[in-house]
Amino acid sequence: MVVRIPPESLLDRRTITRRRAGLALRPHPIDLGALRAQGLYNPAFQKKFLELHPPTLADNVCDLARLEDGLSRQHGLDNLTLDFFLLRKLAPVIRQDNFRVTATLDFAQRRSRKPRLVNIEPGDTCGRHFALAVDIGTTTVWAQLLDLANGQILGHAADYNGQLMYGDDVITRIVYGQKPEGLKTLQQAVVTTINKVIQGLLRRFKLPVEEISHLTLAANTTMTHLFYGIEPKYIRLTPYTPTACHVPPMRARDLGLELPEHVFIYSVSSVSSYVGGDIVSGVLASGIYKEPKLTLYIDIGTNGEIVIGNQEWLACAACSAGPAFEGGGIRSGMRAATGAIEEVSLNPETFEPMLLTIDMVKPKGICGSGLINLLAALLTEDLILPNGKFRDDLATPRLRQSEDGYEYVLAWAGETQSGQDLTISEVDIDNLMRAKGAMFAGYLTLLDSVGLKLQDIEQVILAGAFGSFINLENAIA
Repeated sequence: MVVRIPPESLLDRRTITRRRAGLALRPHPIDLGALRAQGLYNPAFQKKFLELHPPTLADNVCDLARLEDGLSRQHGLDNLTLDFFLLRKLAPVIRQDNFRVTATLDFAQRRSRKPRLVNIEPGDTCGRHFALAVDIGTTTVWAQLLDLANGQILGHAADYNGQLMYGDDVITRIVYGQKPEGLKTLQQAVVTTINKVIQGLLRRFKLPVEEISHLTLAANTTMTHLFYGIEPKYIRLTPYTPTACHVPPMRARDLGLELPEHVFIYSVSSVSSYVGGDIVSGVLASGIYKEPKLTLYIDIGTNGEIVIGNQEWLACAACSAGPAFEGGGIRSGMRAATGAIEEVSLNPETFEPMLLTIDMVKPKGICGSGLINLLAALLTEDLILPNGKFRDDLATPRLRQSEDGYEYVLAWAGETQSGQDLTISEVDIDNLMRAKGAMFAGYLTLLDSVGLKLQDIEQVILAGAFGSFINLENAIA
């Protein structure tokens, strides 16, 4: 038996990061002094260098007391907590550089005013302080390597979420999680992906994994549950209740991540079943909660999440847009990968298309941003009516009747990687219109719930992998 996998269904991991090359993900310095002066840079994890007095017969207090006294005298830090594993390494580490040590402290629990000692290193390592930020998407896992000592984003890496083979969306994965060992399988799949992405980053920058101090994670509510191995079943059942919206810090190693014992995971809290930590982190990063302008923040994806508000108030909602924005449910649709059509223009006289594909190779399908651009071109050149139906009075071989009504041929069989015509049908257009309509209905419903109209919005922010590449003019055509 021969199993044929269509080219448009294959995952091209190389393309994930290449498409972001033009975005603001390059290393960029930050004026930490200015940020500190404004109270805007106060990282939860900080390193403190200590020069301790070696013990003598007259001063032979225990090593831990000596360390605590040094933190109190030299940095004004008292009432510390610490993990037991540090006691096992304290004696040799503190003596390795003649009682000159660097302590890494966790100030994340600021309300308790009890900093937690998470690691100790010999000598002065304050200039080498690194952390990881991970975004678990339904389709893609992204990670950034951060240099907290000088305020740089060193680099980023990504890979397709290993859970994809068990379902394209959160609902199918929740259903899969109900199978015997299903939840464990999903948890291991995403952990394997994260390990691969992190290892690639560390190799690229020749950074020892021991120099990572912590990991911050953001994801939608379902992805958060699946990563931690928490039961997600009731997220999809009325009244749509997650097990938890906040997960306490956990040791990364306990979840299967290949990181040192001192590294803990801190996940951004979710709001509800379908408003997750990813949208919360987006609100924090964009700063709309500090803006006087009334802002509409949209995270476009299979599960679209929406926030509206300003510095005085915020309201949020979620809507299921379906997979059309990522090429799902479209006959020639595919994810953004090599060979995906992403730009389309039409000759207004002959209706012949000019196509631009990712990596400039033969087309094998069309991705979500390409679909938006195609739909705008078809509408602009009057090939389709406002209801999404093709005109039947145009003299062009590109337009033909099919079992799904009329369809437009984007590329003939001899021009494609699959050896088959690439087409867009009225059913495909209808699916894309439904996805756009779902997002639009979400905006209107949220606006109506707070007594506002579209014309009241002062600025719009688009986020998400799809939102990063969308042509705004074509999206509103």
